[in-house]
Amino acid sequence: MTETSSKSQNEGEGPLYAPETGWSLFIKLFIVPAAIVLVALGIFFLGTLALQHPKSAEQYLQELRSDNTTHRWQAAFELSRLLNQGEKIEMDSNLCSQLVQAFLDGKKDDPKIRQYLALVLGRLKEKTAIPALSEAVTDESPDVRVYSLWALGNIEDPTGGPAALSALSDPDMNVQLMAVGALSAMKYGPAKDNLEKLLQSDNAPLRYDSAVALARLGDKLCLPVLLEMLELKTPDHPTDDKIQSAKLAAIEGYQAMPDPILMLKIRDLSKNESDLKVREAALDAMKK
Repeated sequence: MTETSSKSQNEGEGPLYAPETGWSLFIKLFIVPAAIVLVALGIFFLGTLALQHPKSAEQYLQELRSDNTTHRWQAAFELSRLLNQGEKIEMDSNLCSQLVQAFLDGKKDDPKIRQYLALVLGRLKEKTAIPALSEAVTDESPDVRVYSLWALGNIEDPTGGPAALSALSDPDMNVQLMAVGALSAMKYGPAKDNLEKLLQSDNAPLRYDSAVALARLGDKLCLPVLLEMLELKTPDHPTDDKIQSAKLAAIEGYQAMPDPILMLKIRDLSKNESDLKVREAALDAMKK
């Protein structure tokens, strides 16, 4: 499913999509859907207007029950923003249960509320939310589907795998991309056949994401696509970071499943690549 950069308080591996910096986020979910970039930018700018002193989790939950739609989505947004910035918000099992219920109750509400609550549940790695998030993968709103998949991927529990697998057939390309990212983060083995088919996709980001996901599953069929990604020509005056993202993702794929042919190409990138970020990543990969 290129994001704006920001880091999450959550420890451990797994996609940090909207939590940590765009770099960490990208490493986990690899080539992030453009729609999420815009959303993340919106979160950044809205964050500058947010309250300076965070409220308690109970206060946010109370606002989530407000009759005012604007207050509800702002409370969900603020919770997400604070977790994104590493704020310590005390959450016990009862409060988490109420958050999951608020997510379920928001089905007929403003989709923004469900979007931000999905981010909150994902950042909290709340496993009890997996059934609700899995159901939301078929929500009417494409954005809710994308955010719910991100949350499932960030939780990294394979019980969310069937929902992410079903989302590979979603008509929205951003949903498909995020589904691949979630499956990759979970290292969901049953998705291997579907991911192999996507290696033939005409959509480059989908093909590339699938290759990295298969690398994490130890499937050698991904190697030609990873090599294709490493051999992309970096323009002298790049107008976007798509090629950079693809190369960085391929380097991550190599680290998940080392291969001598890929190693030769990465060694070359570590010496001759004009993109400094890619060169640095290649150097780091050669040291491991």
